[in-house]
Order: sequence, then C-alpha cells, then structure tokens
Amino acid sequence: MKTGYFPGCSLHSTAKNYDASTKAVMNTLGVQLEEVPDWNCCGSTPAHQTDHLLALALPARNLAQAEKAGMKDIMAPCAACFNHLRTAEIECKAQPETKQKVEKVIEMKLNNSVHVLNILELLVDRIGIDAIAKKVKKPLKGLKIAPYYGCMLTRPAKITQFDHPTNPTSMDQLLEALGADVVSWGGKTDCCGAAHVLTRLEVVVDLSGRIVHQAKDAGADTIATACPMCMSNLDLRQGAVAKATGRDTKVPVMYLTEIVGMALGIPSSQLGVGKHVVSTAPVQAKIS
Repeated sequence: MKTGYFPGCSLHSTAKNYDASTKAVMNTLGVQLEEVPDWNCCGSTPAHQTDHLLALALPARNLAQAEKAGMKDIMAPCAACFNHLRTAEIECKAQPETKQKVEKVIEMKLNNSVHVLNILELLVDRIGIDAIAKKVKKPLKGLKIAPYYGCMLTRPAKITQFDHPTNPTSMDQLLEALGADVVSWGGKTDCCGAAHVLTRLEVVVDLSGRIVHQAKDAGADTIATACPMCMSNLDLRQGAVAKATGRDTKVPVMYLTEIVGMALGIPSSQLGVGKHVVSTAPVQAKIS
C-alpha cells in the first residue's frame, strides 16, 4: 500500500518522535509513505483566525502539490493539519467560486482529486484492525489507556466525517485489539486549549489540567493522542497544572503511533518514546 504523507511543521520540529514512530509503524505494516513535495505550513490556528481565504489557500496549495505528484490520497498525522487540509478539500470541491479564488492566490490549478486522511482512517479503515492485530509481538495486556481524540480530529462533523463527533470509538477499538485496557472517561474529545497557548495560557492550563485529572481519576496509565498540539499541552503543562491546582498528577502522554509501535515490537529507540517531559518509563515497563 502506498499513500501520500503530509508531516506538517510540528512533525519536523517539536513532534519529531511522532514523525519517527509514524514512519516506523507504517513501514512495519507494509505502507509506503510518499511525502508531499515542497509542502508548506497548513496555516494552523493563526491563519484560521486571520483570514478565511488564507486559511483555505495554504492547505490547498499542498493539495495541488500532491496532485502534481500524482497522489490520490494524503495522510496527515497531525489532527490540526488534517482538519485544515480536509476543510480545503471539501470547501473547494463544493464551492467552485471559492476554488477559483484559491487558485488565484496559490497560482496553481486545483483539480479536487486528492482525498485527505487522518492517522486513524489509515490505520483502522485502510489497513484494518485485524491486520494490525496479527502483527502484535508485545500485547499491551494490563496497560490502561485513556484514548484522547481532542477536538480537531472529530469536529466539525461535516468536515472531519469521523465515526462520532463527541463519542468516537475507532482509537478505542484499535487499542483494545492491541491488548490494552481502554478506560471509560469523559474527556476523550475535550479541547486542550491549544489555540490560546500564546494569548491565554491560564485557559490552556485549566483545560489541559481537567483532561489530565480526568484520565488519572479513570485509572489510566497513559493518555494516547494523535495531535502534536495536544501533546505539547498535556505533556508539557503538567508542572503548571500542579502549581495552579495544588494537585501533582503525573500521567504519561504518548502518541498513538508510539503505543502501536511498542505493541508491534519496534525498538523504543526508533519510536522516540523517551522524548517526553513526563517519563514514559512506567508504560514501557508494563509492556516489557
């Protein structure tokens, strides 16, 4: 199987372990990732808040680049990148006038021939849970995981077209197939406050703290995420959360692909599981 690959800015900087673990997992599962040539930032939160046309043009240029390279699908591991790319795909396909404006901005032809996938769509829908389960070498037996989807992977529903906007289950099903104990909790699609990280840090600390505390109270050994921005807030802010709330809660936060990779027997050095603020050693010890 072959698919286009849009790493986005985070996976080439603060989320290099997400990039490494994604490539390692896909290689083990027989998926060839072809990086979109000369890709650019999807616009992230700033473009979305500044100008709608710009917020469409930035990701649309990547779609046009993928078309030029002959790609039919591209997978974006970052939930935010996926959301913005999928928005451009859908709006430009549904609104010819918008597509013309976007083409004028990017100075490229857009044929609307590329479909954007998120990491779970590729793993669950394209590769298949059963196929992945057959390759498990280290079952996650006894490991209690809180699957955290966040808000940009599942909403708005008309854009993301996820299995459910507020109670998704695809990550739950995948983790269970790997042998993990998936905890039942209410924070799986709560927002971590990523859009306010530069302007309202107190909001980020409050929202992220609620998520971490919910996972801890549910008995989770770790939180699984598929978003670099969520990872930054949930992993990096736990010290600030402890200071603000007086509750020192340490919960390792891991990328979904790191967890899948460990179950597949991929060496930790290839997955980057040691590159976290909150140590993942207890999680690794349980799997070993």
